[in-house]
Formats: sequence, structure tokens, C-alpha cells
Amino acid sequence: MNNLLQRNTLLFAAFAVVLIATAALFNACSKRESTEQIIKSDEVQLSEADLKFQNELVSFRDKVNYTRENPDFKSGETLDADDAILQMESLFNATYGFRDEHYGKTQTDRATVLIDVNNNDEVLLDDVVEALDEIINTVTQFYYQCEFADKGFLLLDLRRGNITENQLEIGVRSVIGEKSTGWNPFGPDDYWWYGNLKGDCDWIIGYGETDAAEKIQYAINSSRFIVGPPPGYVYSYLGYEQIDVFGHEYVDDNGETLIFYIESPTGTFTHDEQCMEPDEMNFHYFGEKEVIYNRVPLEYNKPPNWTFMECNIVGKEEYSLSEPTLPCIHHQNHLTYAKQFLAAINIIGPPIEL
Repeated sequence: MNNLLQRNTLLFAAFAVVLIATAALFNACSKRESTEQIIKSDEVQLSEADLKFQNELVSFRDKVNYTRENPDFKSGETLDADDAILQMESLFNATYGFRDEHYGKTQTDRATVLIDVNNNDEVLLDDVVEALDEIINTVTQFYYQCEFADKGFLLLDLRRGNITENQLEIGVRSVIGEKSTGWNPFGPDDYWWYGNLKGDCDWIIGYGETDAAEKIQYAINSSRFIVGPPPGYVYSYLGYEQIDVFGHEYVDDNGETLIFYIESPTGTFTHDEQCMEPDEMNFHYFGEKEVIYNRVPLEYNKPPNWTFMECNIVGKEEYSLSEPTLPCIHHQNHLTYAKQFLAAINIIGPPIEL
């Protein structure tokens, strides 16, 4: 029995040595293999799409950093123009974006950046880095000029523009948010004019600064649905997309428009129609959420990782979109979404303040 116990002890010790050696071997593996080990040890399984996104982001980031650190080196590498725009957007947002904060007010700024493009619709990597640095400088100026007391950078949206004399326009849309510490549903004193920044229904409180559309926008952005990533990971975003909703498109079971929308054949609207009372404010707040989180993703047949980012709601008086001769008042919605991917922080790094 003692011999058997002795043999088992030796076998266990040998097995422990093998385990230690195996662990050391894993620690000596490449960064990618190390990342895969971390994923397994934390019991987090990145999808194939997540891994593809992470690898492409890191590859592009490393090329950008090498080009910056070696300004005299000209690789001559070219990228497809559309891919370059998408990669710049993705890297910027992963580096500087804090989507997982609650924001009430938002500020949108726009600019245009030019980049040389050849006849094959390709751009030089060196020019891409230069354009990215210009975008960073431009957005940083927007950020520091923003007067929000407690602000965070929400998203950068880059759009392809026209080509003129072999120069491609890149449209830059920057969205900065004011962080909100709390949110309350609309109460008994919330009587707000539907739009035009006319404040409350007496045009006294908040005149020139806010209106019902702004108030609902603030509530939607402040209560945005957020699920935190697992420890050691971060969500990053790709392919920003803006969906415009006029207001008449979606109705509930009673035929009421979920978004504020009223038509008038005469072009005249009463005070009561233009003044949104508390019950109406709450109805359209929940109607907006139904449209944002359920109706729009379903209508556009979007994947599960297509995520709402922020909204901009503007109260307008103009002609109906469905009947161009019919006057209406409505809340024009500009809804921003993006595809969400999970990535390891030790691979792509955490976001940093501008």
C-alpha cells in the first residue's frame, strides 16, 4: 500500500510538472494565442465576427502607429477607399468613444476632410494616416469648444462624399454628449411646446433653449439601454448608420402615431395641438422607445448586434412627407445605430479621453 501511495505521489508530481511546463509554454506563445487563452480562462467566447473585428482593428492600428513613428518610411501600401474610411472610423471610436455612458443632451458638429484617391478608388496608407490625424485634431477642437459641464465623446461617423480632381471628400459627424446622473419620467408640470425651441406652453420657461422634442430626446438618450461587457473586455462599434424617421410611419394598435405627428389641411394648428401635456409627453417618450428598439431594427432586418447609439429629435412645421401639399407639425427623428463587437481590452486598449 505504501509503495502504491508512493507511486501515485510521484505520478501526481510528474503531472504537476507537466502542467507547469504547459502553462509556461502558453505564456511564451504569440499575442493572438495569449488572447485566445484569456478568452477561455475568463469563460468569454468571442464570436467569429468579434474576432475578425478585433484583428482588423489591431492590424490597422499597428500600421497607423508604425507610419507615425517612422515618418520617413513610405510603404506605398494602398487601401480601398471605402475600407479606409470604415477603418478610420472604427479605430477612432475604439480609442476615444465612451458609448456606455448615459447622455442627455448631445451636440453634433460636422466637417469635411479631403484625401487623394487614384483611378482604382484606392488611397495611400500614408495619406490615410494624415487624414486620420486631421480628423482627430478637428474633433478634438469640437470637443474642447463644447460647453457641456460633464461631457463625453459618443461617436464619430465618417461618410464618403464626392471625388473632385482625384480628391475624395470624407464627411465628418462628431457627436458629444452631456452625461446625465439621473432621469425622471415627465411629471405634472411638464407642459412643453412641441418644437421651435419655444420652451414651455406659455413661451416663458426655456424659451430659445428647449421644447418638447428636446425634452423627449434628453429622456431617450438618458435612459438608453446599456449592457456592460464582461470583465476584461470592451464593446466597440463599426458601421455607423443614421435612420431618419418623419413621424407618421409607426402607429400603435389604436392608430395613434408613436412619434408626435399632427396634420392640418388648413395649415392652422391650435394651441392645444402644439402644447404637449404630460400624458402626451410620456406617450411619445415610450412611443419613441418602441420605434427605436423594436420597429426600426425589424423593418430594416438588422442583426442582433445592431445597437442604438443616440437620437436627435427636432420639432418642425412643414409639409407632410406622404402628401407634399398637406401641412403638418411633427418630431423629425435622426436615429444613429452601429454594429457592436466584443474585444479584449489588453488587445485593443481602453478608450481614452480626447
